[in-house]
Amino acid sequence: MSGLTTYLFGWIAFSPVLAPIPPAPLPSPLEKPAVGIRADTGTCVVTEVYPDMPAGKAGIRANDRIVRIGSFHPTDFNQVVSQITTYRPGAMIELEVDRNGERKVFKLKLVPRPADYGSRIPGYPLPINPDD
Repeated sequence: MSGLTTYLFGWIAFSPVLAPIPPAPLPSPLEKPAVGIRADTGTCVVTEVYPDMPAGKAGIRANDRIVRIGSFHPTDFNQVVSQITTYRPGAMIELEVDRNGERKVFKLKLVPRPADYGSRIPGYPLPINPDD
C-alpha cells in the first residue's frame, strides 16, 4: 500500500465514531405545565417571577397584570391557573401583560412543573393541588 492509502485507512479505522446525539425527551403529556409566576388569587397582578422558569426568561416582571392568555381574558389568578393547565408541557402560549399602562405580549413555552414548585417559598401553598 502506498503511504496515502495507509494514511486514509488508518485515519478511518482509528477515527472517533460520531454517533448522533439523541434529542431531549419530550415532556410527558400527563405532567402539569408551569410558567413560573405567583400572584394574588383575587387579582391577575404578578407578585413573583421565578427567573429560571419561562416567565422569568421571557421578561415578565413582578407587578405586571396578566390581561390575556391566548384568547382568554382572566379576571383572577385562579382563572390564569385553570387556563394554563389546559395546555401540555411543551406548548407555546401567548401571554399579554399590562406594565404601567403599556401592553406587552410574551410567547412562552410551558415546561413540566418541578417537584419543588410549591416549596420554593416556605409558607406559601401550591397554586394547584398536586393530587388534582
